Amino acid sequence: MRAIGGAWQAAVQTGTRIGVALAVVATVVVATPGVAVAADGDVYAWGANQLSQLGDGTTSYRGNAVQSGVAGTVDIAGGRHHVVAAESDGSVSTWGWNGSGQLGDGTSANRANPVSPGLDNVTAVGAGHYHSLAVRNGEVWSWGRNSHGQLGLGDEVNRNSPQRVGGISGVVAVAGGREHTLALRSDGTLRAWGDNDNGQLGRGNTTASATPVAVTGISGVSEISSGRIHAIVLRTDGTVWTWGDNNYGQLGDGTTTDRTVPQQVQGLSNIVQVEAFGFHSIALDSAGRVWAWGRNNLGQLGDGTTIERTRPVRVGVPTSVAIGSGRDYGMAAAADGTIRAWGRNDSGQLGDGSTTDRTAPVVVDDVDDAVEMVGGRDYIAVRVGGDAPPPPPPPPPPAELECTASAVGNDLVLSWTDGFGRAVIRRGASWHSTPGNVTTTTIAGAANDAATYLVRVRIDGVRTDFPCERDGAPPPPNAPCEATAVGNDMVLSWDAAFNDVNVRRNGSWLVTAPDGAAGYTIPGGANDAFVIVIRPGGVKTTHTCV
Repeated sequence: MRAIGGAWQAAVQTGTRIGVALAVVATVVVATPGVAVAADGDVYAWGANQLSQLGDGTTSYRGNAVQSGVAGTVDIAGGRHHVVAAESDGSVSTWGWNGSGQLGDGTSANRANPVSPGLDNVTAVGAGHYHSLAVRNGEVWSWGRNSHGQLGLGDEVNRNSPQRVGGISGVVAVAGGREHTLALRSDGTLRAWGDNDNGQLGRGNTTASATPVAVTGISGVSEISSGRIHAIVLRTDGTVWTWGDNNYGQLGDGTTTDRTVPQQVQGLSNIVQVEAFGFHSIALDSAGRVWAWGRNNLGQLGDGTTIERTRPVRVGVPTSVAIGSGRDYGMAAAADGTIRAWGRNDSGQLGDGSTTDRTAPVVVDDVDDAVEMVGGRDYIAVRVGGDAPPPPPPPPPPAELECTASAVGNDLVLSWTDGFGRAVIRRGASWHSTPGNVTTTTIAGAANDAATYLVRVRIDGVRTDFPCERDGAPPPPNAPCEATAVGNDMVLSWDAAFNDVNVRRNGSWLVTAPDGAAGYTIPGGANDAFVIVIRPGGVKTTHTCV
C-alpha cells in the first residue's frame, strides 16, 4: 500500500496477514488493527531472493510475504528466477535475475527493484524459464534467452530488449516453457515456436522452429499455460488438452508417452483454469475443485502422497477460485480468501514459515485474497487486493435449452440458451460452425428456409442437440417463377431467396439451386419447360416458370 509506506512494509515483514479490510477518511487509510491492507493490483512475494526475484529491493530470503515495488498490476507471469508484470497504464515491469537479458532493460544486471522494458499498450504478459513475453496491440514482443529460437525472431541470438515477433497477429495471451513459446489468438487458434524435441510445439513432429507455426488439431482455445517441456490449454467447451513431454505423466492421458499433437485429458469437464510450470499440471473446475497430475516426488500434486499420477487426482483444498504453479509446487486461492500451497518448500516458497516439503496443502500464513498466483524455481508471487471472479454457474439441463429462428430481412437469425461451450449448427446433413462460445448466429439468405435447424453443444462432455423453433412460418412466395430465354439459355427467376429450390426440367428433376438464390440459369434450356418446387412453412408447393 503506497498510502502508508513504511508502516505497511513493517506490518508485512512482521508476518501480519494481508487482507482487504480498510476504512478510508479523506486521503488517510486506516487499517483494521492487526490486519494490513492491500490495494487492487499490489504484488506480494516470498521465498528465495538471492537473485532479487521478489522485487522488494533486497536479496534477502523472505519466509513471509513482502510487497514488490509495483502497483495497479493487471497481469503477472513468473520465470524461473524473474517476474514480469503488466500495469494498468499499459506499461511493463520486470525484476529478478537478468543473466540472459530477460528483464528487457538493455542490460544483463539483476534487478531487486522493478525496471521497465519500455513497452506501452501491453494487455498481457508471459514468461519462460529465461525469456519474457508481452502482448501489445495484438502482437507479441519477446526478449531474453533465445538458445532454441524461443523468442520467435528467426534466429538463436539472445536479446536484452523487447523485439516484435513477425508473422503473428490477433494475439490475446502468451506462455513460455523452458525453451519454447505458445501464443493464443483471438480466433481460438494457437501458434508456437522454439525447441520441439518432445513435440511441445504441437505440430505433429519434433522439428524446432525459430518462427511461429500453427499448433495442429485444435481450435476454440480460451486459455493457455506451459510446463517445462509440455503445453496445457483449455477450450471453450471446458475440456483440457495437452501435448509435449510426458515422462512423468504430466499430459494426463494415462501414459508416459510423449505426444506431438494435442490430446484431450480424460475425466475432466467444466474446467475454468489450467496451469503448469515444471513436470506437473493443475486444473480448476467450475465447482471450485482442483485437480493435478504428473510428477509427484515432492508432493507437488497435493494429494497427500509422492506417487506419480498419469491421470488427474483431486487436490485436498477447499472450494477455490484460482490456481497457480511453480517448479515443483502448486497453489490455490480458496473462496474464503485464504491461499493454500503444497509441494517443494526448500526455499520457504510455500509460505508456511518452514522449509519442509508438503504433500498436502498448507495455509499461507500472511497473505489473503489473491486473484493471480505464479511461481518459478523457488518463490511465489501473487497479485492481491481484488475479488477473483466467481466460477461460472453450471450449465442448464438439456431440457431447458431452447433455440429460436427469426427472419430478419432475407436472413434467418438463430438464438439459443447458453450451453457453456462451442456450438455448431446443423441443417439436414450440413454443419455450420460458429466463432466460439456465442449464443446467436445468422444464416444468410435463409429467411424462407423451412428446414429444421439444430444447435449442438456439449454439456459435461455429452453431446446435446436441440431444435430451433421457428418464430412464425416462412412467408409464401409473392410471385410465380418467371422463365426468360437468353440466347440458347433459359434464365429462371423467382421473387424470394429460398433455400432448397428444386428445379425440374420437362417434368424431371434437374438441379437444386444454391441456398438463398433467387434465380438460376439453365444452359441450353431455351426451348424447355421448367417448374420449381419449394417448401415455405414446410408445405410443398410447385410453381410453373412462365
